[in-house]
Amino acid sequence: MTVTGLHHASLTVADLDRSLHFYRDLLGVPVREQVDAAAETFAAVSGEASRHVRIADLDLCDGRVLELIENRDDPAPGDHRGSHIAFQVDDIVATHRRLTRAGVQARSKPQPLGPEAGRHWAGCIVVYLTDPDGATVELVQVPEA
Repeated sequence: MTVTGLHHASLTVADLDRSLHFYRDLLGVPVREQVDAAAETFAAVSGEASRHVRIADLDLCDGRVLELIENRDDPAPGDHRGSHIAFQVDDIVATHRRLTRAGVQARSKPQPLGPEAGRHWAGCIVVYLTDPDGATVELVQVPEA
């Protein structure tokens, strides 16, 4: 039941295409994967009802990812409630259980991801939690190789 590393950092963006122009086209960060129909999976994982979500994973070239999430259901531009940091863990069920028993607020239960989440996410199990200051923390368990 340990954190094994930083899995990714995520930013909520108002316009995914505009953000891709900045990160991909201007900064040169390659897109690893993009999913444009992720609302149902996002809602199950984040605990937030969403009708339209687009996600792009940018490859930071060191095994880590910058995830950009456009959630058109956000109430106002600049609302970054979906922004989060994600830690990779070795046993997500045990970690989730230990944290919730200690009073940590879980925004979902561990959710297995299928192919609809994208090639790099299929087989992962993820859960969103809230830290003591209200920031979102995601835990990710990757499939064993």
